[in-house]
Amino acid sequence: MNAPSRRKPGRLLAALVISAGLIGVACGSDDTGSKTTDATSPASETTGPGTEETTPVVETTAAPPTTAAGEVPVPGGKVVMAIEADTSSPWRPSEMVCAIACYQVIRNIYDSLAMPNGAGSWSPYLASAITPNDDFTVWSITARDGVTFHDGTPFDGAAIVENLARAKEGILTGNALRPVETIEVDAADPMTAVVTMNTSWAAFPFTLAGQAGMQASPTWLAASDGDDTLKSKPVGTGPFVYADYRPGEVFSMTKNPDYWNAPYPYLDAIEFRPIADGLNRRDALKSGTVDLIHTTNAESILEFRDNPDEYPMVEISNNAETAYTLLHATQEGSPLTDVRIRCALAWATDEQLLIDTIGGGLNQIAYGPFSPTQVGYLESTGFPEAQDMAKAQELIAEYKAEFPGPLSLSLATTTDQTNLTIAQQQQQWWTEAGIDEVTIDQIDQANAIVTALLGNFQVFQWRNHGGFDLDQQYIWWHSKAAPPVGELALNFGRIRDPQLDALLDENRASTDAARKKEIAEEVNLLFGTQCYDIWGSYTIWGVAGKPSVHGVTLFPLPDGSNAPFGAGFAGTFYPMTLWVEQ
Repeated sequence: MNAPSRRKPGRLLAALVISAGLIGVACGSDDTGSKTTDATSPASETTGPGTEETTPVVETTAAPPTTAAGEVPVPGGKVVMAIEADTSSPWRPSEMVCAIACYQVIRNIYDSLAMPNGAGSWSPYLASAITPNDDFTVWSITARDGVTFHDGTPFDGAAIVENLARAKEGILTGNALRPVETIEVDAADPMTAVVTMNTSWAAFPFTLAGQAGMQASPTWLAASDGDDTLKSKPVGTGPFVYADYRPGEVFSMTKNPDYWNAPYPYLDAIEFRPIADGLNRRDALKSGTVDLIHTTNAESILEFRDNPDEYPMVEISNNAETAYTLLHATQEGSPLTDVRIRCALAWATDEQLLIDTIGGGLNQIAYGPFSPTQVGYLESTGFPEAQDMAKAQELIAEYKAEFPGPLSLSLATTTDQTNLTIAQQQQQWWTEAGIDEVTIDQIDQANAIVTALLGNFQVFQWRNHGGFDLDQQYIWWHSKAAPPVGELALNFGRIRDPQLDALLDENRASTDAARKKEIAEEVNLLFGTQCYDIWGSYTIWGVAGKPSVHGVTLFPLPDGSNAPFGAGFAGTFYPMTLWVEQ
């Protein structure tokens, strides 16, 4: 076996970096030195110590909390925030194709039944209690008393049943709720819904913290069944109320003066504007066009780090997503069904070079799906840790000897220039390794998720797998979520691995924190040896804004714990906590 070798930057990459001044520019939608398109699911987080107990509920205090700097938030004002994409519509929970920008928007309209908490477990949120039976096959979910939807419809057990039933039947969200057998109102308590499973599901509340747990007005849902125009005018219980939505342009909302979780929100209004290119998003802030931006663009983050007084920034990296190259591992006729080709691509790739040259050295290199704060993280996973072109060439030559003929691959990326630069460098490396033809297909960010859902790709720059509990990865990796190409699948790579399935099934039923940690580590090692994906780096999100914008912070849950950044979706925060100087 040849010793790993670090190769010098390819002529293509060097020329592009010098000519375009790309030092520090990120990739993905606008990520950080590794390939990425964001797509996470109805229940889209991972790994935590388990969900052995429900958490007692205390009332929310009405007094405005002080910030870390000792400032008291000032109610009023408006914030215009730039996000990376407009990835949904219709805005009905069971139908949304919801990536991170979608979550950043829609969690202001809809509340979820549960939220991850700072202890790595979960707490009730819109629900006042979430209680399992002894074997976690039956869960009782009690609606918080006194809450109404924006249209005046009461929030009760029937509303929970209506929303979960629709989620169960949803093309995408139904994958997240596959173990659910029945959902019905408790005959003894109209405020409580009873959910019965076909298997033990100890981590079920984490799913209720995501898209499948978002609650929309049953009145509005019924009305929008017969009127498609209403589907883009969501009605929830959240801190803000729908005002206007123009696809690809703006989503505006105003304060919900009757929000149950006082004293939030502080703002009178908030407006979200999609700006796909990361550098254009940065420039919109610098020009004053927007007040706040959400970005993974490395050049932007490094610039804002150097100018904290002019552009204060909060960085979010806990339970982070991993930026990586997504491989379609089981597509009939594809060479990627062979582990030798998958691992050859990994050996041929120099991730650290991409991080240093394009990402400005911002991000930590990844050797697996779990970031350092997630359960299951390992420093060494068996995944290639340095480029070894000779090893890559050896594996491809071995494959070609067994399967003669031209070897070709299609690499999908977004229209972002930085992503294209990375794809072109990958194309160069993989051709050098022995792939006869590598074509690059650029796909608009708004269509990227649908492309993955349908399986219409071989290789795709991606970003995913942040979270608290391994169970939140179930829909991304279990064979049950991997239907044939052409059918919608949340297991984008269509991985079908019996060993992986068994580990995910065992974790789903377990409340043993030590064993759950072992299982997550075994999963990490399996990905390392099978090269189901080519790992890149761990994502850092920056939330940068004008000095007059405050409140990018944690907020207390009703039980007294704090919801961490990314609760419900890695990299996000809570606009309800924002406030501006008047």
